Amino acid sequence: MNEGHVISEEELDHLVELFHRQGPVMGVKERKDQPGHYLFDWLNTPEEFVAQYVTTTIPPKKAFFPPNETLFTFDSGDPPKLTNQLPRQENFVLMGVHPCDLAAIDALDAAYTQPPGEVRWPSLRDRSLIVGMDCMPDEYCFCSSVETLDARTSCDMFLTRIGRGYLLEVHTQKGERFLEDITLSPVEEPDLEEARKWRAKKAEAMTAAFDVPVEAFREILKRGGLTEVWRQVAERCYSCGSCNTTCPTCFCFDIVDDFDAGLQSGVRRRTWDSCQLLDFALVAGGHNFREERWQRVRHRWHRKFLYLYEQFGRPYCTGCGRCSRACTADINIVDVTNRLVAFSKSSHE
Repeated sequence: MNEGHVISEEELDHLVELFHRQGPVMGVKERKDQPGHYLFDWLNTPEEFVAQYVTTTIPPKKAFFPPNETLFTFDSGDPPKLTNQLPRQENFVLMGVHPCDLAAIDALDAAYTQPPGEVRWPSLRDRSLIVGMDCMPDEYCFCSSVETLDARTSCDMFLTRIGRGYLLEVHTQKGERFLEDITLSPVEEPDLEEARKWRAKKAEAMTAAFDVPVEAFREILKRGGLTEVWRQVAERCYSCGSCNTTCPTCFCFDIVDDFDAGLQSGVRRRTWDSCQLLDFALVAGGHNFREERWQRVRHRWHRKFLYLYEQFGRPYCTGCGRCSRACTADINIVDVTNRLVAFSKSSHE
């Protein structure tokens, strides 16, 4: 850990103000329509920023991969015209990102830069400065089970709550350059001890957990023979896609062309997609590779804990618990995982 600096509550407010003066800031703020709920959004004023929160409904990947974005517009007039819609061109700050979401951004960095590389994600990542912030879990969080409890990868700075305010770690040269002209208090051993206690308290507060290490769960999925559990879970699932659309590591998308009424011009958009939707695996000719709901449920777990794990060397679940919070059928990813573990054990005894 970079020992960094200590900043007070007032200095944190000043830091957010500095970020805001220099360019756009996406940070956490309270939802006006649902007090007590929070979202990542562009801050209109520094005062909107909320430092202490449990989670947001939609993850911060939206800063680099918007839920709905225009790729280009087209017009068949004389002459025909196609106009590319470039992603954000100015530098910006992403503020208040928890460890689970930092791990998710790092996972998407790996996914989007594999050949053939995606161009929009890395363009926006290069323009961003990410400030992470530690947190306390609720009953849905299980980041200890997927080893993201203390994730710092992908952030330029990281804040941990301590008695004097926050311990500010600096992890990149980009972060160091921003702080060059700012006077901050030096860190002292009691500050580091308080940060260690915070992390220990966080670990103790984690109540949700897998019954086996995540590597062992990968092998259980690979071994198979779990169809009975998949079918039972699918009986409750509505195939609404809420689990995918709130997941910080899902990166599937659809391409949609919207035409005007005269079919002469239109817009090509990229939108988030979900493998839980009925038509996700539908192909020309009407064949659906995952027509049954239980097949789609199985695919989600395999995607998170088997396929991408083997491809990238890490599970593509970071333990944030958003899918369980958002599920309209109250399907909890930890509960189902532990049911799969128990079923596999009983089947092989």
